[in-house]
Amino acid sequence: MVFTSLAQAVKAYGKMPHVWISGIFSALAILLTYYLAFTVSEVAGLAVMVIFFFAFPYILAGTYGVLIDNNKKKGAFKIYARYGFRRCLFPNILLVLLTWFLMNLATSLLLIFGVSPEMALYVSLFVVIPLVFFCYFADITAIRHNLTMGQAVKDSAKRVSAGSFSITAFYLMNIAVIFLASFFMSLVMSFVGFEALMPLTELTEKVLASMPLEELTALVLTPDVIFATVISLAVTALVFVPFFVSFKTYFFKRMLTV
Repeated sequence: MVFTSLAQAVKAYGKMPHVWISGIFSALAILLTYYLAFTVSEVAGLAVMVIFFFAFPYILAGTYGVLIDNNKKKGAFKIYARYGFRRCLFPNILLVLLTWFLMNLATSLLLIFGVSPEMALYVSLFVVIPLVFFCYFADITAIRHNLTMGQAVKDSAKRVSAGSFSITAFYLMNIAVIFLASFFMSLVMSFVGFEALMPLTELTEKVLASMPLEELTALVLTPDVIFATVISLAVTALVFVPFFVSFKTYFFKRMLTV
């Protein structure tokens, strides 16, 4: 089930060109956010991020519909996107708000008990993993079955609980691809930011460890390094966001037939 969905997701790059829309949209959002934040203001960059967040469910809904029904007809993407936008938007808003609330709550409590900020952040991430785990299919099932936000979350949790082995394999595969995406980004970064990273490569670990935090931050966060990072992130999003969207869709589609 997982490997079949994986193979379909890879083939979709060539057979279902609509999957590229999510990657293109993500890459453009990253580049535009960077451009406006550094040339206009941070508020303008933040505004683009907010617009992206509210517009992305439109892209998701269109992609979900096209892939589930294997519909390549002209105008099909727009029809699915219009129909599923609201149904896809609200579960994602709920998930983001709950994630933000739980992470901040866990972090604050851990800081009160004297836990270091870094450790508090890591622990809070593990706190929200079950939330993402059970709510991951809420948006797509809301579209497919015309469910309200609460019904979609409940249906997603029920499906995850019912398919423990296959679901676990699915999530592990996603994690594996995340590591692959990180490796891919580092390769792009080494190519795009070769000159910007040269000063860092010439320093030993001992020297880096002994440098004051302010000096190390200034060395790492140079305009050239930031630019190379943004470009690398945009390229990685262009390549891998379509995979995660299509992999989720095909896996969910197979869940419906089990």
